[in-house]
This record gives sequence, C-alpha cells and structure tokens, in this order.
Amino acid sequence: MGVPVIDLRGLRQGGAAAGDVGAAIDEACRSVGFFSVTGHGVDPAIIARAHRAALAFFDLPLEARLGAAKPSPNAPYGYVPFSAEALSRSIGGVGPPDLKETYNVGPIGAPPRPLVEMTDPDERDVWASTVWPPAMPDLRPALEAYYTAMADLATTIMSGFAIALRLGRNWFDPFIDEHGSALRLAHYPPLASPPRAGELRAGAHTDYGTLTILRLDAEPGLQVWSSDGSWFDVEAPDGALLINLGDLMQRWTNDRWRSTMHRVVVPEGHHTERRLTMPFFHNANWDARVECIVIDGERPRHEPVLAGAHLMEKFRSTVTPTPS
Repeated sequence: MGVPVIDLRGLRQGGAAAGDVGAAIDEACRSVGFFSVTGHGVDPAIIARAHRAALAFFDLPLEARLGAAKPSPNAPYGYVPFSAEALSRSIGGVGPPDLKETYNVGPIGAPPRPLVEMTDPDERDVWASTVWPPAMPDLRPALEAYYTAMADLATTIMSGFAIALRLGRNWFDPFIDEHGSALRLAHYPPLASPPRAGELRAGAHTDYGTLTILRLDAEPGLQVWSSDGSWFDVEAPDGALLINLGDLMQRWTNDRWRSTMHRVVVPEGHHTERRLTMPFFHNANWDARVECIVIDGERPRHEPVLAGAHLMEKFRSTVTPTPS
C-alpha cells in the first residue's frame, strides 16, 4: 500500500476537472486517509524560508529556545522541550515520551470576538498569543507567511472534500471561516545512541482536527498503519505536500473516511541524523457543530460534537505530567 498523489490544479481551476479531483480525494480518504498533493500553488520560496527559519530556531542555545517556552503545560503555543510530549497517549497508549522538541504557533489573525467575551477558557487558550523568541525576530514573519499559505491551501482542500462528498463546493465554508488552526515545528535532533525499546520520535497517534498539511524533509521515519495491519514508510515527491485526515473529519464523514494512525520511527542507522517537519493542523471553528454527513441512506454512527471540545480533549491527553 502507498500514498496516492493528487494534482490539485483541476480543483483550483474549477469546472469539470474539479469533479475528477474530488473522486481521487474520496478514494484516497476511504482507502488510506493520506495523500500527497502537487499543483497546490504554494510559493516554494515561502516554504523554503520557513524551513530555514525553523532550523535556525532549533540551532539556538537551549536558553534562547526556552525564552519562547509555553507559559504552562496546558498552554498550546510556544516551545516544548525534548521529551515533554507523548503522542501515543492521545489514543490511550502508555508509551515513553517522544524523542523530539517542538515549537507551536497559534492563529495569526484576530479572534472571532474579543477574548474577554469568550466564556470558555479553552476557547481563549486556542486564541492565545504565540510566545515568540526574543533572540530570533526573523522567525515570526517567516512562520506567519507559511501559516497563511497553509490556511489558504486547507480551504482549497476542504472545497475538494465537499465535492468528494457530493456537497456544494463551499459547503464547509461556514464551519471553517473562523478556524483556530495551529502550525508546529517538529524537530528530531540527533541522538547520542540508538533508541531503547519502545522509544519513538513520535508515538503512534491520529491527528485531531479536519486535516493536516505536512512539509516533510528528506530524512525517513514517517510510517502509516495500513488496513492489512502493518506499518509502511511514507515519503512525498519533491515539491509535494502530504495531507492526512484528522479524527474530526472521520467522524464528520460518518466513518466513510479514515483518520489513520501514524508514527515517526528512528530507522536503523539514522539515530545520528537530524529531522524536521512542519505540520499545519487545520481545525473547524471552535463552536462548529459537527453532525455526521450521511450518504446513500446511511444512519449516523456518532452523536453531534462541538469541534472545540473535541480538539481540547485530545490535546490535553498528550501532555507528559510534570514530576511533583
């Protein structure tokens, strides 16, 4: 099994070709839950600039990186030191902490309403300000440009989802016009020795929201769980971006589509290599009521859920407790 490659030019141009793209998306989402996109229209210079800035951030001394640390364990945005997260816990696992450090960026636009008017503290957290590193002022403009490009691409892909599900092209728009999405820089530094049994760069997990857009580097390690019960390696063609579905989209499509488990391993002989990815986690609006989209007379398999509550429950389960 592999990951399909889908050219988005027909979707971006509209017309009859968009239907062909929608059909390809439907097949990929039903069979694998992952696909790579070419013809996505994102300026390569924006991607390259963000990648250079990300590497430069993780090259800063630890003290400088900690200057952008999250203000509390449950805060969503800022720097997270090495081994402070265990993604496998989001699906009930008990694996060791992940062999990575991260930097998380929140929404860059204005919130849908003033924070003081938000009665749910979790919603205020989603719209909290990102902690930017004082030691690296160039990081913010590079990542904000990348965030904007990924958000625009996510909107395009969501229109492809609507076409694939036999809905109007703009069907999802009211559910994502005030999205609180997040960008993550995931840095897997060289290890002094091979990992011990059970240690992974990122434990097995599914993503939480609508979709994830991932900029991969050349270093291997990403694996996806196949329907035949085995892991397979994933790469993306040069210039392509990797897309995978989140749990919310599986629920939204009444389990027609798959939010597929994936992980990042340390391939044998690669523990001394550095790896960096830049996943963009697209979410629905905080108060979006997600009800199953039923096709061909199916019955709903899930109760309605609010997107924000679903997101935060998943997020909090991954935080490694701080020793008392």
